[in-house]
Amino acid sequence: MKALHRCVSLLILAASAMAGDLNGHVVITKRLSKKPVAAAVYDLRGAAPPDAPAKTAPVNEFDRVVLWLEGGKLAPKAPVTATIDQRDIDFSPDTLIVPVGSSVEFPNSDPIFHNVFSLSHAQTFDLGFYPRGKSRTVKFNHPGVVQIYCHLHSKMYAAIVVTSSPWYGKPGSGGSFTWSGIPAGQYQLFAWHKVAGLYKTEVTINADGSTDASIRIPIDAERP
Repeated sequence: MKALHRCVSLLILAASAMAGDLNGHVVITKRLSKKPVAAAVYDLRGAAPPDAPAKTAPVNEFDRVVLWLEGGKLAPKAPVTATIDQRDIDFSPDTLIVPVGSSVEFPNSDPIFHNVFSLSHAQTFDLGFYPRGKSRTVKFNHPGVVQIYCHLHSKMYAAIVVTSSPWYGKPGSGGSFTWSGIPAGQYQLFAWHKVAGLYKTEVTINADGSTDASIRIPIDAERP
């Protein structure tokens, strides 16, 4: 039995020695300054929705980015339960990444009705109309990008990335991120930006060391 434990320990040490770290950086090459589209005015059950509060704070584009690593034989993380709130006629957060098999709750915190739906290939659903204080939940069983909207409010838009990779997340406020203990080998680093879409780059993880990588996301400087 002691010999078996010793062999297992040696295998774990050998696997650890063949793993490395990824020090990454997201590079936003242009700043987004798209003019907002005026939302239609809806009248539901005799109550028109209030105007959404003006957003004066500058947008940090890194908040709109999620990242994940694909390649090799990577086992997914355990499913989680996450929340996207409907508040001030907006989704919060509006960009989310979760492991495959996770559930996302959609509570309505506005004093009006909302309707959450998606026509994305990875997951199609329609939660119907529901009022303040109510919530609906969707389980995401397939990897992919799920774009969600509200039938009643055209400016409401969010994206959920469902991944089977154990290495995923969002960059820091300056675009940097670090993942540790990645088995050595060839991988693809993906980045999804809420407006710019999907980008990827090839990454080679070195054994017993650190790998530096960057991924560029070009964003229109100005659009009507």
